[in-house]
Amino acid sequence: MRARWKQVRRAGEVGLHPFTAAELAAVTLDAEAVPEAERGPFLQVVTPLLAAPGAPPAAPPGGALPDWAVPVDDATPAATAAAVTRLEGLGFLRPGPPAAAAGAARAGLAGWAAGPVGEPGARQQVTLLADLAIITRIRAQPVWVAEVTVSPAPARPRPADGWPVLARMYAPYRPRVGLVDQSPGTEGKLPPHVLVRQDRAVQVLAGWCGADMASDGQAGDAGSEAGPLIPMPTAEVSGAFAAVTQLRVAVAHGPSVLLRTLLVATGQGRHWLLEGEQWQRAVPVSADGLAGQVAALLKLPVDA
Repeated sequence: MRARWKQVRRAGEVGLHPFTAAELAAVTLDAEAVPEAERGPFLQVVTPLLAAPGAPPAAPPGGALPDWAVPVDDATPAATAAAVTRLEGLGFLRPGPPAAAAGAARAGLAGWAAGPVGEPGARQQVTLLADLAIITRIRAQPVWVAEVTVSPAPARPRPADGWPVLARMYAPYRPRVGLVDQSPGTEGKLPPHVLVRQDRAVQVLAGWCGADMASDGQAGDAGSEAGPLIPMPTAEVSGAFAAVTQLRVAVAHGPSVLLRTLLVATGQGRHWLLEGEQWQRAVPVSADGLAGQVAALLKLPVDA
């Protein structure tokens, strides 16, 4: 794990082992595996609940849970047990708790795995290792989660649920990294899981929303030649929309969850923020301005 942290600090991003959904669903982090100082505030609702299979967590005050917060596990007990055996064979977990740490180094993280077939609800204590430990830790105790969905009809954007998910990003309190969870719809352009350095998180999220922050170093000038940044009715410009993306960010706020949303339309080299209850107002924004909006969504509450 320490080698991965060093690698991402040096390279900016690192592809991790391509675990299957069944393998990741077969294990969970022990709630006390990470020291409290490194856990910080985290989103309680995304912690897997192996002790109560199929039971969704309680909704946060003021709204329903986003899709990513509700655990979905359609695997059979036999498939789950096979996934645990496969992970052990690959060296990503071993039975029993972690060995005592030598200095600052940890010999894996304490976790739980599904028990043997034939024992309903059974689970076994395990040590999570390497990339499995990193992914399980971040997904179990993130301080924020960002999800990007895409409109199936960008020229006629309508507020609606059920948009296809492009990708998600999870961020722990410590260290300062983000875990990218790619949708199968990305057609294998990137590994399913990628670690990115925290300073690249905004760039990645803005890119998902259609802003190419690294294009020839001209990010700050994007949209500057397309006229003044004057808000206008969405109906008047929606014909230029090639894509409409919705960025939802859930941020830990004590036992509650803050849900923040940004709607971005992109087309003809320009970007618009869609505002209003029915997205009736389109506000032109530069790529740098969009990145600033994304950064604001990721900020933790002051008291955190």
